Amino acid sequence: MKVINYLVCLLSAVFALSPSLASAQQAGATVSYQSLTELQSLAESFVRDTVSSPIGELHVKAEPLDSRLHLASCSGKPEVFLPSGANLNSRTTVGIRCNSSATQWTLYIGVNIETETPVLVLSHAVARDTQLGAADVIVDKRRVAGLSAGYLTDAGQLKDHSARQNLSAGMVLTPNMLQPTVLIHRGQQVTVLANTSGISVKAEAVALSDGAVNTRIRVRNIATAKELEGVVDSASVVRVDL
Repeated sequence: MKVINYLVCLLSAVFALSPSLASAQQAGATVSYQSLTELQSLAESFVRDTVSSPIGELHVKAEPLDSRLHLASCSGKPEVFLPSGANLNSRTTVGIRCNSSATQWTLYIGVNIETETPVLVLSHAVARDTQLGAADVIVDKRRVAGLSAGYLTDAGQLKDHSARQNLSAGMVLTPNMLQPTVLIHRGQQVTVLANTSGISVKAEAVALSDGAVNTRIRVRNIATAKELEGVVDSASVVRVDL
């Protein structure tokens, strides 16, 4: 529905003339049109100013406007805004409107965002479920779509993570390419560490489900057969708070 509303507004700006503009044309007066290049520059500047502390060099480019678009010149500076629900993704939509006493129009411009920044790049192909580490990546400066927050930039971010799918050499890594590595498997014998009243208790148990680091799983105490829920701490330790 939002997309339809945007298109309606855009079509209105393209094909409809403001009353003052129509009157001026009928009277044979010289009509002044808004510079499309200026509108594109306004949209680009707005995006640059909206992005706070970008990591890397920001590249912003507004999509070209149709040269057949004729908008009456705005007597004041047009207002630039981010439409409701819009986010600063690799391609975003910026609104520009004129609300002067003589002229009213609203226009939406597509803006492409890229960032040139150091990112993690796979040095070789890896198969699905392969645990990743510093030896599997290099840090390389690349121009990537969107903001750098959507990419991995430090090998420390790979800790306890594996490939969610088969990945090719040279791929720029993003968080959705990774999954927490399963450290404990169902049926595996583990050590349960419990803290109660300042006293640490250790017991042997069997895992009742798979678990990645910091995920909760149930275990069964081997000696008492009691089931407990704890948090995976490492490949053999589950911590339980009693």
